Parts: sequence; C-alpha cells; structure tokens
Amino acid sequence: MIQPSVVGFLILLAALSQQVVEHSLTNHSVQQQPIRTVLILGNSIVRHPPAPSIGWPNDWGMAASVADSDFVHCLIRDIHRSKETVTVQYLNVANWERSYNHYAMNRLDSLRNPDLLIMRLAENVVDEQAADSGFVANYDKLITYLDPDNRAVKVITDGFWVKKHVNPLIQAYAKQKQYPFVHLSDLSADSTNMAQRQYTNKGVGIHPSDKGMRLIASRIWAVIKPYFT
Repeated sequence: MIQPSVVGFLILLAALSQQVVEHSLTNHSVQQQPIRTVLILGNSIVRHPPAPSIGWPNDWGMAASVADSDFVHCLIRDIHRSKETVTVQYLNVANWERSYNHYAMNRLDSLRNPDLLIMRLAENVVDEQAADSGFVANYDKLITYLDPDNRAVKVITDGFWVKKHVNPLIQAYAKQKQYPFVHLSDLSADSTNMAQRQYTNKGVGIHPSDKGMRLIASRIWAVIKPYFT
C-alpha cells in the first residue's frame, strides 16, 4: 500500500516533470513535413569566440571542455544519428538580446526559412526591463522574420539562469502560440551543471558545464526527436 506521503511525492514529481518539457504540437503535426534544415539561435551558450582576457581561449559553447561537449554539438549528434543528411546551423545573437529594439534583421537573411527553429535566447536580456521594453513583441518579430511563411516547427526554451521576468514571458509566449516549450532554468540550481570549478572567471564559470550542456541537449532532443523518426 502506498503511503499518503509517497502519493504526494509522486504527484509533485509528475508536476515537475511536466514543467521540464511541455509538448504542444497542436499546430505542427509531426508528419507535417520532413526536417532538412535546423537553425539554433542563442548566445554564448551556443557559441562564444576566443576571449583570452577572461580566460576563454575556445570557439564553441562557453565553458564546455571541448566543442563536442557543448549542447549544440550534442544535439547535432542526436539529430544525425536519426537522419545524417540534416543541415544544422547555429548562431550567437547575443547582440539581439541586448538591443532587440534596434537589431538589424537583414544580417540573418542567409538563415531564413529553416524547417525547424530552436530559440535558445534569454540570458542577456535585461530582466527588469523586459516587460516594458517590447521584448515579447520583438521576440515574435524575430521568429516571423526567420519564418515568414509560418511553416517551420518552432521550439522555445527559457534561459539556463533564473530570470524573474524574462523566463515567464518566454513561457507565456510559447503557450499562447502553442509552440513546444523546453524548461531549462531549473538546471542552474545544481552547481554541478555549471563550470565554476573549471574557470576562475565568474562570468565564464556560471555557464553550463559539460554535464549542464548534456542536460540542455537532452531536454531539447526529447521534444524534437519525433520529427526525426
């Protein structure tokens, strides 16, 4: 017989599991179209060029020990195991996060019309200003610019770090649009998911460790996997 305390724990666990990955495929059937191209938009967690002044000499997702350990390359491996012909492009658009009201969209022209768009943006948005500075409207404008015909599968994630305003705004937007949403911000609550022991610079060290990168990739893959099977 299951004790009441155990029942309560199971209910809580189910609720948390639902929070981690929300599947909302109502406006995009898995059989809708084959996925041939994938675009991942993000920031330094996606890719950061060498910055020796802060102790970062590499050119991949910041704080990963090697390129193959960042979440983008983990995700590419998962995708290519299912369908090796898929083209995956990715770009650091941290400048958009910092100045979305003035960002020149035409610099993204070569990336338009992907079959699958993964939005991995949040961390560099000024949290206190997000609600009043047109963040959500510009987020939607960015997606529309990249997918003008509204045919791409869109997958939305919140930030790796806790953001009081930005993360809920992103989640609410995904719910309104019925886009699949991947919850990530709980990962930073576990210090082993960050690379603080590997890097002396705090700004680098709070980025995802190899373990954190794998968890980001696995949560996104759980949502997009049906499109490749």
